[in-house]
Parts: sequence; structure tokens; C-alpha cells
Amino acid sequence: MDDPRLVALGLVPPPPGQERAEETPDAPAAPAFTPEWQPVQQSQYLPQPNPFSAAASTIPEYPDPFTSPPPAAPPPAPPAPTVPSIFNSPNSPFAFAPRASAPAAPAPPTTAPEWVSAAQAATVPSPFTSPNSPFSVAPAPTSFTPAAPAAAPITKQDKKAALRAIEEGKKAAKLAEENAVKAAKIAEEDAKRNAKLAAAQAKIDEREAKIAERQTKEAEREAQKAAKRGRPTAQTAEPAPAPAWVPPPPAPKPFVPPVFTAPLAPAKPPAYLELMATIGKHPAVMRKDVRFGLFGRARLELAPIGIAIVGLRTGTAYTWSEVKDVQANRGRLVIKTEADREKLVKTKESATMQPYVEKLTRALVVSIDGATEPGLAPYVAKVMQDMRAQTFNYHSTSWLEYENAMERVRGEFSEHDDPFVPAVAGALFAFIFFAGLFILPEIVNLASDIRPPAGSGAFVVQPRYSWFDLRSFVMAVGLSALLTRLVLRLGLGSSALAWARGSVRGWHTSGPLPLRIASRELARLLLGTSVAAGALFLGFAAFAPTVATTLVIDNSGLREIVPLPIVGIDKKWSEVTDVQRSQGPGRLEGIGVTVIFSGGRWITTIDHDLSGGTDSQLLKSATSWWQNATR
Repeated sequence: MDDPRLVALGLVPPPPGQERAEETPDAPAAPAFTPEWQPVQQSQYLPQPNPFSAAASTIPEYPDPFTSPPPAAPPPAPPAPTVPSIFNSPNSPFAFAPRASAPAAPAPPTTAPEWVSAAQAATVPSPFTSPNSPFSVAPAPTSFTPAAPAAAPITKQDKKAALRAIEEGKKAAKLAEENAVKAAKIAEEDAKRNAKLAAAQAKIDEREAKIAERQTKEAEREAQKAAKRGRPTAQTAEPAPAPAWVPPPPAPKPFVPPVFTAPLAPAKPPAYLELMATIGKHPAVMRKDVRFGLFGRARLELAPIGIAIVGLRTGTAYTWSEVKDVQANRGRLVIKTEADREKLVKTKESATMQPYVEKLTRALVVSIDGATEPGLAPYVAKVMQDMRAQTFNYHSTSWLEYENAMERVRGEFSEHDDPFVPAVAGALFAFIFFAGLFILPEIVNLASDIRPPAGSGAFVVQPRYSWFDLRSFVMAVGLSALLTRLVLRLGLGSSALAWARGSVRGWHTSGPLPLRIASRELARLLLGTSVAAGALFLGFAAFAPTVATTLVIDNSGLREIVPLPIVGIDKKWSEVTDVQRSQGPGRLEGIGVTVIFSGGRWITTIDHDLSGGTDSQLLKSATSWWQNATR
């Protein structure tokens, strides 16, 4: 006998007599048959039937796949709980890629299964395809990233050009902004001006309208008066007088829109300023301090492209083609230039720039550390001549001679830097100063001494000059500086000037500080010959106003030699109120004469020099002249 389990699984056909009819789920079930009698229930003690015998005697029947509908899909099983392991941990190197969510179950195939490609089969996770597996092999890339385009090499010139373009753009933007601000201000001013003009025109129109109305009323009033005076006695009708003509009000002036004038572009700076800046930035530029005139200071810049003279506030520059001649004359550089320039010419209508040819001759003295050095002028002139001829180089004869001359200047000072020289110079200066302080006032007194004519009976009162005077001090300083320089130049020769120039430059470093300062100032006085001569002349000139106050007294009155306006004295005896005798200590007779005028002013002979007689004679003559004039 076959095993009923195999029969139930459909692996073995059931035995005969155990086949069961096919039951379809769609067929309705037959109603249960209820017999009229009930069989006797079996006893529980009887043996039970074998369930496997029924299954073994039953032949399973399967639905026809061509006629029966497909069975309903079973519900999806709940996901099994995940047990952590080294193969599903996210941080484990042996973890496989997680399975994708299962798609909806497709319909059961009704034909033979289709062929599955290798690409689809490769999607099945495995140790060789999982992204986290150490044994995975990445698929070959199907796309590539294009390389960055190679940038063209940027040179220094390109960078400079870019920076220059950026700076020019900033300058242009700033200039445009300034122009816009200026244009807005001009427009605002024009608008205010036009508003004022419109208001003034409205007032004028209103005033003219009032005048026209007043004239109309006056014309009507005159017409009524004329009609009353000329009324006839008869009742004959007269034509009515014609109405007075009233001028129409003036038509308003048409509005003229304001004209906005764009601000003028900034004037282009002169070309020589750009040339001066270029010369100053030249790597081979040669700079020397120079002096011109009495107080002029400047810096001379020489380069292969030209020459520049830079002052404290302004300067100028010339190309070598504009330099016509360079010479050394008596320790000075004489430079002749001829260049094209422009000057601003202002007229009533406008201001224009007109070209002209500038021809100048400059005399410059080379200066080193604040002290002039006339001996370098010939060597600097030779260097400039070579630069002008485009034959200059640092191995030429002119440059080597210039370098040797510079070294000789320092060497000469070192040779004559002897304490004996400043000591002699200081002693000589002090002696001449004190001598001049007492002698110079007497020289002025003798030069300004005025004597009255003999037998005229006139007297002369002139001021007395003493050493205790600022003018005498200034003259003494100037005289001592000139004479000390002259004596040192005759006694020591050029070494005296070499010592003086080196001391002014601060090259004298030995000895105490007060002595070095005194030596430097003394050397500065000895080198400033023009200043010393000017001080001497200025002191003498300062005595001229005092000399002009010399007073002449005679029978006609009292008057100064050169009467100054307002402050001068020119009086007659009738204007004198009193003649007094005063005490004059130190005078020959011990007395002085004082004359008082009506306006309150007075003169006296005390501290003055009197010529033409004594104080007693002047007192007697002045009293008689005053009494005769007042009788």
C-alpha cells in the first residue's frame, strides 16, 4: 500500500475508490440532507478511523491552468527581524549592500521564462558588488570630468597693465563723480538764479499792470471832467466821447529753460612736470644741492634724459636739447636754456593758454651739507656737458675728476682741522667787534656834523650817537665779520675757508659741545659775506632819519634840515610859549636850553650837540627873538 502522505502531496496516485470530485470555490454548496432517522452514535471506546487512509484513498485534482483564473496573491510576509552580524552592520568591511525594496509581485509567467541579461544579474548583491565590501570591484566609469582649461601665462607686464587699468578706472570713476557733483551744483545755482529772475519779472509785470490801471482811471476821470465842461445848453444830441485808449498789458515773456554747462575738464599739467618726475625716478640720477640769489635753495637733478631744478614749492625741467650752454664762472654754474612753454592769458571774455619761448640764464652755486662749495662748479659743469653731448658714463674723465674733487674737499678739512684756527678767528672777531662798537658811532657823528655859516648868528642842535645803540651793534657785527674773513684769508689762505666750510657742515667732531657750536656759528658768520655787508650798510642807513632831525635855530624860527611830514618841526617864534633854562649835567656850562611851543611840544639841547655858540648864548638869543616876535 502506498504511503498516504505521498498521496496527499500528489507524488503518488491514489488507489481506486478514493478519488474525490473536484470542488471549485465558485460552485455553490449543496444543501445539507437531513434524513428522517439518525444513526446511532459510535461509542468512544470503538476504534477511530485512520485519517491517513482517507487521504491515501483520495486522488488530488489540480485546477486547469488554461480555464481557471489565477489564484489571489498571498499577503506579503512580515519582514523577519534583523539579527546584527558582521555581514549587515553598516560600519563592517564585510557588510553587503542592503537589498532594494521588493517590487510588486509580477503576474506568473504564462510562457517560458525570458532570458536574463548579465547586467541584471550583476545587480544581485554579492561580496564582489557590494560598495562596502573589501572584495568589491568597482565598475569601469562610463563618464569623465573634463580637465580645466589651461590658463595663459600672466607676465609682469600684463599684471602692471591690469593694475594700471584698474587705477585708471578708479580715477575715471572718481573724476566722473566729481564732475557729476559739480554739474549738480551748477544746475542748482542756475535753478535758483532763474527762480529769482522769474520772481523779479513777476514783480515788474505786477507793477506795470498797476501803472496801466492807474493811467486808465486817470484817463476816465479826465474824460468825465472834459464832458462836464463841454456840455451844451441846447438839447441837441452830441456824439459820446470816444473811450480812452488803454494799452494792453505786456505779454509774459516765454520761459527759457536753463542751460546746464558741463564743468570744464581739468587742465592738463605742463609737460615739464612730467619730465621732472621722470628724471627724479631715473635709476642713474645725480642729485646736488644748489643755491641761487641770497636766500634761494633748490636741488639739481641730472640724468641722461635731462636736467631738473626742484625748489621748495615748485620746480622746472629741461631736456638736454633745450639746454643751450653750461659753463662755470667764478664758482657758479651758468646754465642757459631755451624751451617752449605755455602761459595763461586772461581777458574779459575768457582765459586762454598761449605758447611762448622761454629763454633764461641761471647762476647756481653747488652746496654740500648746507655750505657752498664754489670749487666744485667746474667739475659739475664738465659732467653736465658730457650728459648734454650724450657721451657721459661712470668711467669717463669728467666723472672721475668730480669724484676726486669731492674727496679732496673732505681731505682738506681734515688737514686744517686745528684748534688754533678757531681760537685765532674768535679772538680777532671779538676785538674788531668791540672796537667797531665804539668807533662806528663817532664816525657817524663826524659824517653828519653840520656847522652854521660864520657870522649868521644861527645855532645848530644835532643828536648825539653813542655805542649803546642797536644800530651800532648791527654795524659792529657786520664790520667784524668782513674784517675777520679778510685777515684769515690773507694770513692762512684757502685753508681758512676750508676750515670754515667744514665747521658749518658739522665735520668738526672733536672738543666739547659748546665749543663746537660756537665754532660753527663763527664760521657761518665768516662765510656770509653778503649778509655781513648788508648788515653794515643797513646800520648806516638806519642813522639817516636821525640825521634828518638836526635842528637849525635863527631869528626866523626853528626848523629841521629835512622836515618830515606830521612829525617834523618847522615853527616860528610867534608859536613859542616859553624859553627856559634847564639843568644839564655833563655839559660844558652845566646848563641847557628848553623851548616850549604852543601845541605842547618842546625841544632841548640836553644830550644833544650844539654848534654855533654856547648854551648861554643860545638862551640869550632865543629869549630876545621870542620877545620881539610876541610884542
